[in-house]
Amino acid sequence: MESTNHGEGPVAASKRRYIPLNDVLPPLETLVVAIEGSVDPDGVCCLSIPNRVLGDWANNREKNTSFVALANEYIVDEAITLNPEAARLEDLLYRKSLGVVSKVRAARGVNRKNALLRSTTITILNGETISAADLQSELNEVTYMNEEADAFIEGLQEEVQDLKDALSEAQDSQNNPGGKIDAVSNRHARRKIQEVSEHANKALEFLSTYGLVAESLKVHTTSGKTFYIPFSDDAASENEDTVDLRVLYILDRYGVSDAFYHELAMLFSELPRSRAVKKARTDLNHRMQLTRIPGHEGAYRSFERSLCEQLSTMIAQDATSFQPNQKIKVRISGDGAKFSRTSSFVLLSYAILMPVGRYLSGIGNHTIAVVKGAEDYDTISTAFAATFQEIDGLQQLGFVAVNGVSYNIELFFSSDMKFMLTMLGLNAANSIYACPKCTVHRDCRWDVSKPESYYSTTMARTLVTLRRAFASHGRTAAVHQGSVNRPLTAIPVDHMMIDELHLFLRIFDVMLRNLIKMSEPHTQQLVAYIRSCGVSFNIWECESSDGKVEWTSLTGEAKKKVLKLLPSKMKDIPLPNAFLDDVVQLWKDFEVLYNLLSSETPPPNAADDLHLKAKRWIQLFLRIKSDGHQKKFVTPYFHVMVYHVPDAIRQYGNIKQFSCQGVEKHNDDSKRNYFSSNCWDAPAEILLAEHRLELLQQYAREKRHYTKHAAAYWHEGGMQETQSQMRETLKY
Repeated sequence: MESTNHGEGPVAASKRRYIPLNDVLPPLETLVVAIEGSVDPDGVCCLSIPNRVLGDWANNREKNTSFVALANEYIVDEAITLNPEAARLEDLLYRKSLGVVSKVRAARGVNRKNALLRSTTITILNGETISAADLQSELNEVTYMNEEADAFIEGLQEEVQDLKDALSEAQDSQNNPGGKIDAVSNRHARRKIQEVSEHANKALEFLSTYGLVAESLKVHTTSGKTFYIPFSDDAASENEDTVDLRVLYILDRYGVSDAFYHELAMLFSELPRSRAVKKARTDLNHRMQLTRIPGHEGAYRSFERSLCEQLSTMIAQDATSFQPNQKIKVRISGDGAKFSRTSSFVLLSYAILMPVGRYLSGIGNHTIAVVKGAEDYDTISTAFAATFQEIDGLQQLGFVAVNGVSYNIELFFSSDMKFMLTMLGLNAANSIYACPKCTVHRDCRWDVSKPESYYSTTMARTLVTLRRAFASHGRTAAVHQGSVNRPLTAIPVDHMMIDELHLFLRIFDVMLRNLIKMSEPHTQQLVAYIRSCGVSFNIWECESSDGKVEWTSLTGEAKKKVLKLLPSKMKDIPLPNAFLDDVVQLWKDFEVLYNLLSSETPPPNAADDLHLKAKRWIQLFLRIKSDGHQKKFVTPYFHVMVYHVPDAIRQYGNIKQFSCQGVEKHNDDSKRNYFSSNCWDAPAEILLAEHRLELLQQYAREKRHYTKHAAAYWHEGGMQETQSQMRETLKY
């Protein structure tokens, strides 16, 4: 843990009293969880848990051990038994233990000792304890299940003996002693196939006189079921235990479950057995060094090693694009993703910004760390601490060695506004000082009268100013300027790049919200015109609040389609005539702005042109006198588009290379891997599945070229309209 002096000089630090905590704290094994209040099965009691015990649970708990089980072990005299199914109690103990760890880490000296000596009180509600009757009932159920298991085992033993007898009888004669293959179970059918193989091998011994060797025989039943019969044990073993790696790639690429493949292999005997597929997958998993994240449900792999592996693969594909004296750009990204209703994950990934790297696709982004938890500073700082340390080491070193050759690297970080502010230790996006690039005040973001260099000089943020501002945290906001935490990496602020995709999405959301408000009470006509753009859209009134409306959350591609097609239809939408023309022009101008800032090959004067057009666009936005166009609705993305995106284009050529478009697609792939796993160790399975795909990328099928002849179908909403009609048809 990094220590801070908090403003004390060297003398004061040297005179600080050292307290040996191990001498003053009682041994951990002597601590117990005490019960406070009356212990009534139908009532409520309280547990008093020493903070040292909670801290030990948080740091040393085994992966499959619950907090409730640990509490049951520590309860004095086993006065009560907590219900292992009490989800509220499990979550409460988890949060309390993490809170104790945070407090102890933040405290020093006597304060730390006092924090460890205190106890935390946990309230036990009705239904969160197990009565003696429940325990007896559970014991009876386990006893009954054991008896059933014994009976089942005896039945299996009898069945095994029957099979042995049947095999012995079959060996006495070459004729089929039982039913046909179609009429027996799969187990009996496989035994009969083995018999056929032995008999056919003997019958075809004459082939050797012709210099021929029979390897297998293809037969099919009267019902059409096909079998490949090998003529040797080696061939049979090769057929069952050898896995075509193309099969393994397809299973991982599309998230095919083991159960589905097992049933498929049972139908088609020429496919490798499912056990062979699992073994091949395990062998590939052993080629990856995976590390668990202490105190979290997460895992990570070495960033430097993964980067060197990817560079080695790319250099082998296109060596001319990589020169030793060339500086290779590497973009690191972070994002939170909600995989299910109750499971949220935070993923840290990277991409190599080279054409061969395909950084705008999901396959060009590579996950280096995954943790299950909320997208907040505490989770990110603790779970990814080792990864950030490795990133800072590469940032300081400036190069990596690949196959004995050193290549210079330049690290960047790109994400949405929330994650970037977290990385810089800044407050939320709705705070007073929410710009990640400068210290502009919230009330001044609308002011575009300043020159372009105004916010990138004296008001620019740097790692030095961020750390200095954090040291003054606790004073007024004007002093710390939003720096409420320490920056998490050593990547310079001018290399923290704004994601053009989220910039477009968030500004579009503001424009659409304002358009819906202006169209009231004729919102259904607006819905009809948006649907005519080829997207599925609807507006409805919330049942929980008066007059509040919600609308369909559009995808990024749908928003781009609406931005392109809707302005030409706005003349027919019943909007107030006073600012109808300004609204139409606002949408058209924003399309021009986005096309300019998202271009991979912008014109030479793109930066200056973007700055001037963005200033005029914000002035037009504020000129519309309607609710939603006030100065307070000028978000940090507005300000960044005017004053910081042009500077980034001027320095690095374009900002499209820092887009998180590939990151979002990559998150979708990780979500598919999550649902195809057993979900017990989802972070590790996500990393392992991705690593296997990286190793098997050479087996990916090269897709054939397709020419889109019907331009209207693809670019003007025809495809979405057709899909919408199909969905409407299925309703009836």
